[in-house]
Amino acid sequence: MVRTGSLLAAAAVGAVLAPGAVLAQAGHEGMASHDHSSPAVDCATLATPPWSGLSVLDRERYEEARASVADLATPEAAIAAGFRPALGDIPGMGVHYVHAERSEDGIHADRPDHLMFAPVHGQPTLVGAAYAFVDVPDTDEPIPYDSDLAHWHDHPQFAPDGQTLHMLHLWFVPSSNGPFAGLNFWLPYHGADLTPPSACWMANEMMAGMIHRVAFALVPADNPIAAQVAQARGWTEPEQLPADRQEILDQLDATARAENMQGWMQAAERFLSNLTEREQLRTGVMLELLMNEQLSSMERARRGNG
Repeated sequence: MVRTGSLLAAAAVGAVLAPGAVLAQAGHEGMASHDHSSPAVDCATLATPPWSGLSVLDRERYEEARASVADLATPEAAIAAGFRPALGDIPGMGVHYVHAERSEDGIHADRPDHLMFAPVHGQPTLVGAAYAFVDVPDTDEPIPYDSDLAHWHDHPQFAPDGQTLHMLHLWFVPSSNGPFAGLNFWLPYHGADLTPPSACWMANEMMAGMIHRVAFALVPADNPIAAQVAQARGWTEPEQLPADRQEILDQLDATARAENMQGWMQAAERFLSNLTEREQLRTGVMLELLMNEQLSSMERARRGNG
């Protein structure tokens, strides 16, 4: 097996932010045309740690991984332990902090080589970890968890010819699509200091799509990927948001806290119709780009967008 180490992994993940990648997607108008997200999970057992829907062995592995980085709960502690921030806040993932040597001796369940930090209640919080390595697309590297929910996603365009960057995320906080989801759609809600919707609503395909769109519409305009979209489109003037925006956000938060699905749906519809033209385009581009980045090479080929 050929490996090039975590520094290449960091550069590869960082390449998601390259202007060319965004420009390639910026032709999609409006919202994302199709959904590449992880399937809905059992909201009673697989939406919140300790993930009681996993096998005993997987929960033990999860706890070992989490315990191994428990002392790295701040960016400062992570940096002191050899992790380095590789890029800015990626919607649904947070900021990746990468350890330059950890992936060079193989994948170990109790030694993740990426940490992910995202704002929760205004504070950078350790929300997850990841395993990453570069190899051929049909790698024989075993997945460190037995659950059917756990599978490598990859980034072939960010590795040498004939190889790809394989990754698996592990969430330490409630996750919209379970402990191994490529994207955690709750993170943008936390970043906006809003209560995320109920995980049980994700089983409804229409609701899931609305939850996704609202989540990415909450991503601030100064986010690195959002800023790349603006640059690609030549937007230079400040964006004026509708005057009733805060009122709508308050309604989203209140209905989510009350687990009022009908009320939240009405608030979400109002929020999405309240978006500016720039916000609509930016949301669609980010969803299309980042959902596609959570597929494996085989999934990407089956969907015809390899």
